[in-house]
Amino acid sequence: MSRLSKTDILVLSSLARVPMHGYEIKLDLRFNHVRWWARCDHGHVYTSLTRLEKKGLIEEVPGESGPRGRRVFQINGEGRAWLLKALEQLGTADDATYFDIDLFVAGSFLMDQAQVVDLLEQRAAALRQQLEHALDLERSVTPHIPEAGRLIIGHRVHHLEHEIAFAEQAAARLGALDRWGPLLEGRSIEDSLEAKGVAIEG
Repeated sequence: MSRLSKTDILVLSSLARVPMHGYEIKLDLRFNHVRWWARCDHGHVYTSLTRLEKKGLIEEVPGESGPRGRRVFQINGEGRAWLLKALEQLGTADDATYFDIDLFVAGSFLMDQAQVVDLLEQRAAALRQQLEHALDLERSVTPHIPEAGRLIIGHRVHHLEHEIAFAEQAAARLGALDRWGPLLEGRSIEDSLEAKGVAIEG
């Protein structure tokens, strides 16, 4: 059996709390703001339900249906075992976070320098708006949610603060460069390594 996708893990985690139909799971994911931290497309929930049912990890609750005849699902013993294993793997995994903004910075030399600075400043402004929203949410819901929810919202706030600082720093430092061009100034990697005596990552 293949490994669980992030959406599968989120769906199973919701069903481990209480049986639900697909629309309830989508609401559950929205309430938990998974778009902040899991990049889960809510449109994939029904695909995940179909996949998990085929794998035998969830099952329809007999004799129970939601509005408009929606099928209600529950996690079974095998699904719970798979979920616990997946969560353990997530908790012990190496940090493999990849930031899209780093890809932008690495390739920014292909663009006009002023445009790069402008885009980074726009990014910082957009992130500040997101931070304001996150802080408002933190103030309004913190008294009403469990500690896990407080931790996730706090993590989001810290992440946004860090990303704002990075965007501002990148705009300032790239904007201040007198010479604008690729990282190794057009030289081959072998020549650059030999000239600088720098070891590359293994």
